Amino acid sequence: MELWRTRHAITTPTGSGPRPADPPQDAAAWDDLDARIRALARRRRPLHSPPPDAPATLLIDAALAHLDTPPPSGPLPDHPALRDPFGVAPLSYGALDARLARRAQAAALAGEELPEPWMEEITAPGEDDEDEQRTYTRLLTVIGDYRRRHHRAGPDILGPRPAGLDAEGCDHLTDAIDLYTHARVARRLEQIRTRTETERAALLPSTSPLRRQPPSQAPRSGRPPAR
Repeated sequence: MELWRTRHAITTPTGSGPRPADPPQDAAAWDDLDARIRALARRRRPLHSPPPDAPATLLIDAALAHLDTPPPSGPLPDHPALRDPFGVAPLSYGALDARLARRAQAAALAGEELPEPWMEEITAPGEDDEDEQRTYTRLLTVIGDYRRRHHRAGPDILGPRPAGLDAEGCDHLTDAIDLYTHARVARRLEQIRTRTETERAALLPSTSPLRRQPPSQAPRSGRPPAR
């Protein structure tokens, strides 16, 4: 949802905005998003998200905490790649997912092409924010695991919402993507506001009433100053 709202500059407080008439792929994407929203509204675990005006650091913490509390997992989809007739433990898929996520982060920070097309749909982290980078890597790792277990391919991040218990995993990741994207947008707005204030201060004389004065620091204790 946050990805769609950001990409299409939706300014309403909630929702995905009006259905676009052109191009056809945007109209089809809106229909798919609308169907997902209606399906999620029928059965969804409550999401304890921060308030809309929360700082980016709080949103990043919420995204990490959300990723660390997944819903109860259902049975894994049956797939030959997940079977081991010889009883030998397969390679750690989690380690492979984490390694691919680290490659994606390095490529995103360097402005290079990402390893897989669906990763382009996740907003890249800031170059100077380790918490964002850690959340981005963690998010890609969990999504990679979901896509492998549910045999997803192509640029769509999660693919169609599955039925039954597997739907909770899809809902969980949808919420995580929204939290992370909201945090990234909030961080960018904070950086723009800080840069604007800095540039304004550089242009205005020191005596201008428009300059933001630094807050006065109160003494740490009530003791009188030493004479």
